[in-house]
Amino acid sequence: MANNHLTPLKDQYTGVIETSNKPVETQWSVAPVDIKAVDLQSLVARIGNVPFFKNMPPAALHDIVFTGHVRHYPSNSVLFREGEDAAGMHVLFRGQINLCKVGLQGIEYIVHIIKPVIMFNEVTVIDNQPNPVTAIACGDTTTWQVSPDDYQRLMQRYPEVGLGLLRILATRNRVLLARYEDLMSRPVLARTAKLLYTLSQGGRQLINRYEHPNQRIAAMAGTVPEAISRSIKVLKENGVIECTRKLITILSVEQLICFAQVDSSVLEYKPQP
Repeated sequence: MANNHLTPLKDQYTGVIETSNKPVETQWSVAPVDIKAVDLQSLVARIGNVPFFKNMPPAALHDIVFTGHVRHYPSNSVLFREGEDAAGMHVLFRGQINLCKVGLQGIEYIVHIIKPVIMFNEVTVIDNQPNPVTAIACGDTTTWQVSPDDYQRLMQRYPEVGLGLLRILATRNRVLLARYEDLMSRPVLARTAKLLYTLSQGGRQLINRYEHPNQRIAAMAGTVPEAISRSIKVLKENGVIECTRKLITILSVEQLICFAQVDSSVLEYKPQP
């Protein structure tokens, strides 16, 4: 088995999230670097279900899996930090990961929410540059991780691994450009409406306020909690949503799409007929 080279993690990470005029200091414990016993053979079949690896022969999958390592992280731990040496590519098999950046004013933005089974931080195995984001585990988490050096060797051995990664990077670049367009041209009210549409899966499910308080919605929308409160108030007053301390219910999907200022044909969850 190839050895991964990981930067030793410090004992604790302190982040500052600005929710209004007063920054709130939050503590994230850092994940241990020890590796628990895992049946890597069973992981071969599981990683074969990841679209990126799906068409590869079993022998190649076995080689790939045994090149990397399985990592376990408790809830609220930091997998890696923005600006640190490249932590390599991860594939999430259990739990949830928030990929975050902290702006110049101390405001934390959730760039992306990762759910199983999806890879992340893959750009570091291409350029071996510092991590572009901070990854925080939401709940107990298990990932498979491969270092940049090991992945470079895998690409030489299996060129399709590199070609497949290029396709994924192209797709994510398009997503990034769409998000940039949102931030540049869509007002906060429209971004909030679009986000509520996505979180409710097109109005099909309720939004849990404990899982998505204003602070988290603001981090996902690239704004501050006060702006989210104002947007939710507008949507409530117009009969678009019903909001309690526990739940947000979408009352009118059509009006929500209108407030989001998007064409329904480009939405991830298509409106029900």
